[in-house]
Amino acid sequence: MSWAYADKPEMTAQLAEAYTVAGNANDALVVPAGLGFAKTRQKQPELNLYQPDKRHPTLPGTYLAACTIFAALTGRSPIGNPYHAGLDEPTAKFLQEVAWETVQEYFGR
Repeated sequence: MSWAYADKPEMTAQLAEAYTVAGNANDALVVPAGLGFAKTRQKQPELNLYQPDKRHPTLPGTYLAACTIFAALTGRSPIGNPYHAGLDEPTAKFLQEVAWETVQEYFGR
């Protein structure tokens, strides 16, 4: 699931619905990365997840997406993963927590 553009957060609900419908129709796993972006922006709006083009992810955005993919594919929490991709520990831990929370909520766990 892709994320809304930085300047169009209202895209989140439409994207989530479209990806979920397509995933269900095709018996495909949907990774709720877009919902993770929205949750991060809600909890810590000062953390920049977007490049200047407002579409592509920064390092924190990429790390968040990777943590979300890990959690969705494995069913395991990324919290405590020692790999931080060059991010400071508090930022990496926060993104790990958001990814795990997002995946648990999306899959109803």
